[in-house]
Amino acid sequence: MYITNEQGTIMRKAPYVRPRLKGQVRVFDIRPTQAVLNAFPKLPRHETYQTKAEADARGYELKRKFEEWKYKGDEFNEVDDRSVEVLFDFYKTSLEFTNLKSVSTKRSYLGHMKYLLDPSTIVPSTKIPFSKMLVDNVDFIYAQQLWNFIEDQMCEKFQGEHRSGHKANHCFKLLKRMWKVAMKAGYAKSNVFREIELPELPNRQVMWDIDQLNGMIKFCDDEGYPAMGTMLTMCYEFCQRPGDVRMMKWANIDGRTGVSNFKQQKTGAQMAIKVTNAVEKRLHLHKKRNTDDFIFHYDKDNRPYTQDWCNKHFRILADKYGLPEVPLEYEFNEDGSQKYSKIWMSDLRRTGTTHASQAGCTDRELVALTGHKNPQMLIVYAVQGEIESTNANIKRGLHKETRV
Repeated sequence: MYITNEQGTIMRKAPYVRPRLKGQVRVFDIRPTQAVLNAFPKLPRHETYQTKAEADARGYELKRKFEEWKYKGDEFNEVDDRSVEVLFDFYKTSLEFTNLKSVSTKRSYLGHMKYLLDPSTIVPSTKIPFSKMLVDNVDFIYAQQLWNFIEDQMCEKFQGEHRSGHKANHCFKLLKRMWKVAMKAGYAKSNVFREIELPELPNRQVMWDIDQLNGMIKFCDDEGYPAMGTMLTMCYEFCQRPGDVRMMKWANIDGRTGVSNFKQQKTGAQMAIKVTNAVEKRLHLHKKRNTDDFIFHYDKDNRPYTQDWCNKHFRILADKYGLPEVPLEYEFNEDGSQKYSKIWMSDLRRTGTTHASQAGCTDRELVALTGHKNPQMLIVYAVQGEIESTNANIKRGLHKETRV
């Protein structure tokens, strides 16, 4: 790369040096790559010099030190500023990642990255951990082998009792996003993961039986955990994700109109759903706490549910109640036998949405109730959303009022 000085003379750009204007004055920043920062943790991420000569000298000094660090005696340190692990570090600081709206999506991405960076993630044909591969050496054939490796490892880990291809597909969708960022930053020449045609996998079709749901709610109450019972009720009747229900505050419910106004964590969709008869009755079981205003607390210590504890506590109660496993449609084990899955709280959103559709709800009403994106309806106004979501629940028999 080349830049020009004030006289217009073309000069070679020193490593890590980036000129910029500070007011009317040109200054020179030193911005080391993530690999250099990893090698020297105490090194500042950003230094500024008034002259190009000073900045160049510092840039070449850092480059020399980094080269010396990589080679200790005759042994290569195996960290390259174009390696996959450095790209992962870069991606985690990029706007593409930091601007993600959904906390759960970030957690999921970090989990996939942790798995992919594990030293045991080694495609047999290379005998090199994926994390140590150079970005430009990850070609089409390697990518195909990586997908097969992930799938084989999942089969071995769960002895075939897993959702075939789902882990590999999720990892590859993330890698596709990462390589896209890498190309924009000049870190990769091409996006090989864009060329991979991922296998189409069946969507999860698990649904609750209404008797199972009513029995589980009663069991939660009998065990002394009405908060869990109310969350189950709201997940089903509001057709919402457990995370959005768990984070509900008293301030989200208008005491005058009975309308619950909140924003979905995953999509950012603004929701307006009138509290149903069953939810209204159950809300009286919970005391309003002025300290945090969250509706749902673990009933034994009155602390708000965390995501992890909510999932674990549900599983403990579900297993104790004896919630049965259900067959996964179109999914089979290697021996041809039917695959089964546990029922989860998140399946209530699908169950409620399906029942709303079966009750004759229009597409517009379903969008207002679930917050799903609809290409023909980009924006749902709050008033329209409340009216149509109410109509949807009236059709389901969850309100006594006359249709709006």
